[in-house]
Amino acid sequence: MRILFIFFLLMISSFVQAQDLSCSDFKVGTFRMNCPNHDLPVYTIERTEKLQKERYADSEKEVEGFIEWKSECNYELTYLNAPPEMNGKKINTVITKIEGNKAFCSSTFEGLPGIILECEIEKLN
Repeated sequence: MRILFIFFLLMISSFVQAQDLSCSDFKVGTFRMNCPNHDLPVYTIERTEKLQKERYADSEKEVEGFIEWKSECNYELTYLNAPPEMNGKKINTVITKIEGNKAFCSSTFEGLPGIILECEIEKLN
C-alpha cells in the first residue's frame, strides 16, 4: 500500500511540473492563437526553429513568416507570403505572462505605430 501511495505522489508531482511552461516552450510546436479583444479569427500556428505557418480555422490559405527570437520572451516575425499589405512587414511580439499552457503576448506592427495587439497563444503540442 505504501508503494502505491509513493507512486501516486510521484505521478502527481511529475504532472504538476509538466504544466510549468516557460517562454522557450513556445518557440517550437503547434499553437492556437486567439486575440479576444480584437476582431480576428482564431488560428493555428506551426513553428519550427526559423519558420512560422499560420492557418485560420475556416480557410485553406496558409501564411508563412520567418521568426527570429531576440531574447527568451521576445521574437520578431517577418511575413514571407502574406497579403500584400503584410508581406515583408515585421511584427514584434513580447510574451508578458504564462499561465498553464497559455502565453499572453503583446505585439506591435512595423509601419502601424500605436497599434498594439494583445493575444493568447495556447500550446497544443
